[in-house]
Amino acid sequence: MKYVHDLASIPLDRMQQQFLFEIAQPYITKGTWPTWDYVQEVHVRRDQDAEAILASLPYTGGYGVGSAFYAFTTRIGRLQPDETIGLTVAAALPLNELLPLLAKPFLRVLHHMTDIQSSVVPQPGALTQAVLTSQELAAALPGLSPSFIDQLPGLLDQEPGIRGVGNAGAVRGPDGWRRGVTSTVYKFKKATDLGEYVTTTCALVRKWHSEQIGPTTEPIRENPTTPALAEEPDPLPYIGQGILEELQAAGADSPWKVDRLLGLLGELNSNHADRHPHACLALIRAVMDHVPSIFGQKSYAGITSSVLMGETDKKYLIALANYRSPGDDVMHRQASKAASRIDMSDVPPPSHVKALLDQVLAALKTRP
Repeated sequence: MKYVHDLASIPLDRMQQQFLFEIAQPYITKGTWPTWDYVQEVHVRRDQDAEAILASLPYTGGYGVGSAFYAFTTRIGRLQPDETIGLTVAAALPLNELLPLLAKPFLRVLHHMTDIQSSVVPQPGALTQAVLTSQELAAALPGLSPSFIDQLPGLLDQEPGIRGVGNAGAVRGPDGWRRGVTSTVYKFKKATDLGEYVTTTCALVRKWHSEQIGPTTEPIRENPTTPALAEEPDPLPYIGQGILEELQAAGADSPWKVDRLLGLLGELNSNHADRHPHACLALIRAVMDHVPSIFGQKSYAGITSSVLMGETDKKYLIALANYRSPGDDVMHRQASKAASRIDMSDVPPPSHVKALLDQVLAALKTRP
């Protein structure tokens, strides 16, 4: 493991990002985290060592029994095959796919927890502690998915700054769950975005470790045979080269021309790598408006309503349609005196666009 002061400032290489994505994939598609056996099996089929990649990831705090630590994964060190491994909220920094599914709703909940804790009137001799319940949360923050709310106690307990212990632990009942809020939520009052949250959490973990065990400035355990942390990131492209090559091959055997589509996707990859959210949203909107005729449809809505596809693919395409609003914002909002709020977190996860491109591939191969 590589000790670092702040996970928010550490780039990951391509293999490390892909490793995190494989752990995230079951959560993205099914709402569950995988076993370590699953992660190992996926990687061994690629001639990759999952244990070595896990050991190459950065962490802060301490590495050992009783130590406080924070990492992109919920577990570090050696795991048994049947043990579950998940990702912390910090993993949404290198994985944009987790921003709308995990990080953004988590930050909404965190600030709500701060609000309800602040509303409790301190009483001499009594514990000053708000209570968060699944029912109250669903009413207070409309838009949170039921599956996210159901899994929230486990997600909160993987975040060391707000972990529920003692009276704060979650209790489930027939009507949902209830959980105490601790005063540590005040530490995150200024954490308005994901990077600030991760930086604050890392600072708290370092402080706690120093108080309990002593200051840590070097890795407690370092395996010299594991891959080194990249000095410069080599990010995965938004749309992989394999899909682009499949589209080009399918277009060569089809009367439909794909040169403009490939051009749009190439520009999308470039702008995503350079972190230009306005260009990304405009290009994704252009792709959505460009492909309906391949399906014999006049609009994107016609694809989602009329084209036969799997239930999971349809969910991805419907979710992608929800990103038309930020696309409209980018393309049609006139200049004003208000600052723009568009950033990279408003760009849809690549999985949504890839699902659309998979349907395009199928249409190119079957439609005359």
